[in-house]
Amino acid sequence: MSNRVLNIVGKPVKKVDGVELVTGRAKFAGDIRIPGTLHGYQRRAGIPAGRITHIDTAPAMEVRGVLFVLLAEDIPGPNIMGILPPFDQPLLAYDEVRYEGESVALVVARTKKAARAGAEAINVEIEPLEPILSPEDALKEGARKIHQGGNLTFERKLKKGDTVKGFEEADVIVENTYETSFQEHAYIEPETVLAVPGGDGRITVYASCQSPFHLRGHIAANLHVPAAKVKVVQAYTGGSFGGKDDVAAEIGILASVAAVKGGAPVMIAHDREESIIGSNLRHASKIHYRTGAKKDGTITAREVRITLDGGAYASESPFVTMKTIIHAAGPYHVPNATVECRAVYTNKTYAGAFRGFGVPQVTFASESQIDELAAKLGIDPLELRRKNALRAGLPNATGQVFEQSVGLVETIDRIREHKNRHTGAKRKQDDTGRWLYGAGVCCMMQGISNGAEGIDVVGASVQMGQDGSVLVGVGLTDMGQGSRTVFAQVAAEVLGVTMDRISVKQVDTDSVHDSGPTIASRATTVGGMAVFKAAGEVKRSLSKMASLMLKCGEEEVDIAENFVLHKKDKNVRIPLSEVATAAYWTGFPLMNLSFSRAPDADYDHDTHQGRIYIAYNFGTHFMSVRVDRYTGRVEVLDHVAAHDVGRVVNPLGVEGQVEGGSLIGYGLAHLEKVETRDGCIINPNFSDYAVPTVKDRLPTRTICVEDENPTGPYGAKGVGEPPVAGAAAAFANAVSDAAGVRFVRLPITREDIVKALG
Repeated sequence: MSNRVLNIVGKPVKKVDGVELVTGRAKFAGDIRIPGTLHGYQRRAGIPAGRITHIDTAPAMEVRGVLFVLLAEDIPGPNIMGILPPFDQPLLAYDEVRYEGESVALVVARTKKAARAGAEAINVEIEPLEPILSPEDALKEGARKIHQGGNLTFERKLKKGDTVKGFEEADVIVENTYETSFQEHAYIEPETVLAVPGGDGRITVYASCQSPFHLRGHIAANLHVPAAKVKVVQAYTGGSFGGKDDVAAEIGILASVAAVKGGAPVMIAHDREESIIGSNLRHASKIHYRTGAKKDGTITAREVRITLDGGAYASESPFVTMKTIIHAAGPYHVPNATVECRAVYTNKTYAGAFRGFGVPQVTFASESQIDELAAKLGIDPLELRRKNALRAGLPNATGQVFEQSVGLVETIDRIREHKNRHTGAKRKQDDTGRWLYGAGVCCMMQGISNGAEGIDVVGASVQMGQDGSVLVGVGLTDMGQGSRTVFAQVAAEVLGVTMDRISVKQVDTDSVHDSGPTIASRATTVGGMAVFKAAGEVKRSLSKMASLMLKCGEEEVDIAENFVLHKKDKNVRIPLSEVATAAYWTGFPLMNLSFSRAPDADYDHDTHQGRIYIAYNFGTHFMSVRVDRYTGRVEVLDHVAAHDVGRVVNPLGVEGQVEGGSLIGYGLAHLEKVETRDGCIINPNFSDYAVPTVKDRLPTRTICVEDENPTGPYGAKGVGEPPVAGAAAAFANAVSDAAGVRFVRLPITREDIVKALG
């Protein structure tokens, strides 16, 4: 694939849905209007822990417009949702509540206002329990069990080499403990679904969601009907970042049950407060690192202990735990490593998937310690990273060896070139003494594909019409990241057609193949490869037909810009539409469904040594800042993000992903903090929960390193998640450099900075 001259892949292409989005023609779930639609509103527990003794729905029924109320016993199926075993989360609580945002009832009314009033009117009697609000308290001997199995959600360990021996060989050892806070997804569009019952016994659900097939399965189970009776259509989705998986399933099921009961469409559209208190957050963490190294900077051992606050339910804590231990040693050749991670139940809003999936937390801690090690050794921080960086042929922390697509060193070198030219990063003060200047770097890696998280397979269909136009269908969702555009580019490149001839379906569970959840930066790599294969089969039919028409061998046929060409004489050409029409009437198939399956992970479950991911995205970030010593305000002066993306499919898309991911990382590192009091979130709104705005847009420059990935289309690999970790850790190191103080907690707020500076 790498030797071919590419016409579309690698070129800047506008998003295929860009016009609809910017003109307002795109229909989000909340924009869909069906006469007679009813509205649902959830009654929340309001306290973090307690036993339900009585629920009186009579006051709700007295509210004008309220039609009925759903309780746990009204769910036909198991009343359970969840991504993974132990499937411990009820849709509607019936015996015990475990966090303040937990739903105990759904009120259905003619208007949302009436539904909300009805929900507020329900009398829920709850016998309070002393909430368990920290992992430390949860794991104390004799602590109350939040779940029957105890308060330990999940734990795993990675073991490589001999860590004791590694530390004995070290000349220098650094050790510290780091913490990160919960983070809210803060997508612009809150969670919304519309469930529409059909006369044929089927139900159609329009959802702002991340995993339509996952949603379909949960709805079918809780309606107690076959999955074929449920159709889920992914409406345009205003951001997700991992957040519209659990909660989309929750409200999708509730709306569906209500729609069947009421015999009418039911919409549930969350308010912002509901979205924050009732949906999963990024795990808060406490991480202890110990790193040993030789005098020349060679790392000999790393020991890491991680505790994740998973909140009230398991959600994706098991997968986050796995991903955390696999990435904790960093993108370095560490011969001896021990990593332990545990996720713990507490009576807080549950934690689950969030862009980066545990990697931002450990990257911040790891890269902070690398800076501390560099300071102790008197070695330039970037040079220390380069000395220990993973290269092709070297084993990572799981012992996995990649012979190519390990472009970390090149990303470091590109950042070093920029840093050497950069003059504003030197520590200095202005004449007033108000401003402090500093710079920070970070190296990171992010596993691409499901890896240890499960089987990774995507199905894609490519169909050409007689006019030469192409319809592509993939069971992975586009939530704003531009995957539909990537799929269109791959299909156009393979088939030799222009982008205006390509259409990519929005996901509809009736018309595309189940391809699992859209997670793990897998859409471009695994999804794109499925499109590549399917388009290749259609091209074979076209080439076979064209060879008959041109009276030449199939190998002498080429297709470009909607024409079939004779390779030896490009003046001999036939419009592709004529070839497609001839193929159709000749019986050559112009549609193909192909599958891309990543090799199964193969590793020891006790030590996590073995093959985990099909590829990693490696990156290096540089950030320079100036800090106002009086107010703690931080101004980012320069930000450069270099990532090994395998091959660029769409430069505009890569830049958008890097800029957007970096801004989420900046929010994690500086602004965003979920504040709680007695287990209840006290800032569930965008007035008190600070998120980056357009005014906080980082001056990001994206550098793409192309070390081709053999498992992706044309060598590409995903870049959606990695910038979060890179920007967060680089920011922390830059602010620490400017202040002359090592900050060990995220976010580093203005108040934290002022206090540290005295």
